[in-house]
Amino acid sequence: MNAHISELDMEVDVDVGLDVGLDENTVVEKLPTPGDEAITKGSLWLAIWTLSWPLFLNMVTIAFASFADIWVAGKLGSQAQAAVGVSGQISIFMILLAVALSSGTNALVSRFWGEGDKEKTVVAARQALLFSVIFGICSAGLGLILCRPLLHLLGAAPDVEKLGWDYLKFDLLAQLPFTVLWVSNSIFRARGNTRVPMIVMVLITAQVIALDYLLCIKPFHLGVAGIGMSWGVASILGLTLSLVLLKRSDLGDCLDLSKMISEASLDWFKRLMKIGIPACVQDLAWVGGNGVLLVIFAHTMHPTATEAAWGIGWRLEEMLGGFPVYALSMAVATIVGQNLGAKQPDRAALAGWQVAFVGAGLNAIIAMVLFFGARQLASAMTSDPLVLEYTVQYLQIVGLAQPFVAIWLILMGAMNGAGYTKWPMWASVICLALIRLPLAWLLTITFGMGPIGCWYAVAIPAVLLGLLMLWQFKVGTWKLQQV
Repeated sequence: MNAHISELDMEVDVDVGLDVGLDENTVVEKLPTPGDEAITKGSLWLAIWTLSWPLFLNMVTIAFASFADIWVAGKLGSQAQAAVGVSGQISIFMILLAVALSSGTNALVSRFWGEGDKEKTVVAARQALLFSVIFGICSAGLGLILCRPLLHLLGAAPDVEKLGWDYLKFDLLAQLPFTVLWVSNSIFRARGNTRVPMIVMVLITAQVIALDYLLCIKPFHLGVAGIGMSWGVASILGLTLSLVLLKRSDLGDCLDLSKMISEASLDWFKRLMKIGIPACVQDLAWVGGNGVLLVIFAHTMHPTATEAAWGIGWRLEEMLGGFPVYALSMAVATIVGQNLGAKQPDRAALAGWQVAFVGAGLNAIIAMVLFFGARQLASAMTSDPLVLEYTVQYLQIVGLAQPFVAIWLILMGAMNGAGYTKWPMWASVICLALIRLPLAWLLTITFGMGPIGCWYAVAIPAVLLGLLMLWQFKVGTWKLQQV
């Protein structure tokens, strides 16, 4: 344990350029050179492990924060749980601009770093940060204007809608700092430094957990509004730390405000968006589809219980099966991007296959946990008998699709890291919108299956997407993508 801690401390100090008593020239000499050998040479398993374990810990800490949100909402009642579940879809929708920017940032920064072109790396990072500020302001403003109509459109009951607004009016104010934080962390990850994002997210998680309890339960008793406040405060403090560390890193010049403004150009914006918009649409197909599912929930016999079960189910699914896979997906995006920059497409492909193998194996275990432990997991989240039963059904049905979810997300991440985002976009739109939603309506409403019909409609397209990503990655067109 001590050895690992020492190694972490040393690497963070070197990577972010912290002053440890060495002169400037000595620190510079210790900084890694473009095209890190850990990623572009040597053992791929070592590169995967080096990049993924901090990201995995990152996701675990986020899972704890998400668990805290669910637990606190459960203490406030099933209406509060339903409100957080519905409102969470709107929050995710608003952050999609950050997702677009971070995808473009990762592809460009990792590719330029792998090529050994530090100047282009810095400029790409600088422009990404500039646009993150603009996009953060836009998403916060748009979210505050549209969230009440969206809650109503999503079929939320009046009491759920009111609680959802109490949560969102504070949570959406965090969109600006969170968008910039998202892009800042993507710069570190693309560079091959996954430890700084981990440290930042551990800090944010600790704050969210503490503030959830203090603001929502006691001593302040602010209800679901306290959950939104918690994320707002934590994102500001997390962003401050991330920017301080970025300034002290070997890419610190990307924070030069005068250059950021003077170099702003439509060309860089187009390059970022050429990659980022299709990646954004991939997620939009998922999130927008979830919104339509909520409308379908409103036509069931017990809409509030169904909404609450959905909110609990997808969060538990993410905590156990999604977050580890997200970590692997982000790691493989960096490995693929840097190796394509270093003119090593076969190594990039091998990395994709290896990470997909690991993810599918891990999620096969998670699938068994979700299936056989569904009732125990759901019982920890709710005491409402109907919500409990619906949640158990969700976990058992959707849980069995987890190995395919892993393949889908990891190989999509690999292709996104190459900048090859259009084909995954169309596959996502077809499966998550054109197949999932009609299937959900057919099973749930037409055939009268109730919530269980929606759960099947969630699982089946996930399996299909996993198979499609396997096929397209094997075809290998993504290796030729230019950025």
